[in-house]
Amino acid sequence: MDYDNNNFNNKLVASMQLINVFIGVIIALICVVAYITIDSLYIRGMIIIGTIILGIVGFVKLYTRFSKEEIMEDESNITGIELVNEDNEVIETWNIGEKISFLIGKRTMDSEVFIDLNSSIYSTSIENNHAVLNYAIGKWYIEDLSSKYGVSIQKIDDGKKYRIARDTPCELKKGDIIFISKVKLLLK
Repeated sequence: MDYDNNNFNNKLVASMQLINVFIGVIIALICVVAYITIDSLYIRGMIIIGTIILGIVGFVKLYTRFSKEEIMEDESNITGIELVNEDNEVIETWNIGEKISFLIGKRTMDSEVFIDLNSSIYSTSIENNHAVLNYAIGKWYIEDLSSKYGVSIQKIDDGKKYRIARDTPCELKKGDIIFISKVKLLLK
């Protein structure tokens, strides 16, 4: 599932802006119908003034959104994963900038994984589909898919190591360390 996260987020923002335009058109139509059906000149004048004020406020809001180029950003800011050894020396690097979901495990004829740990010295304790990372709502999450060896995470926030419950998403942040069995993956 290779999709460009920014492209998806830009489409989402554009859809929300289109909905705002439709709401504005509906409000304008309601004002026109009210103007036509009301006989009082005073109330007609109030409708015109109210509509002009709403139009100006709406235009200013749209202008500030477009000028700021408001898009949803990746809150986790994770762009890559590094396989590191016990001395924290980088062995291998994977760029995840364009992905929204991928597997960690061992590549086989039946299993296509993005982060292949087949060559790791701990490969005997790594399952073919050991874990999955998913990008949703501007954040990365990991889920433990293994049945035997599990997944742990050392959080950047407190430095503590936590065991992840099977099939339960856990939020990731830049600087967290994922332990696939005994294999250490640093989030960059």
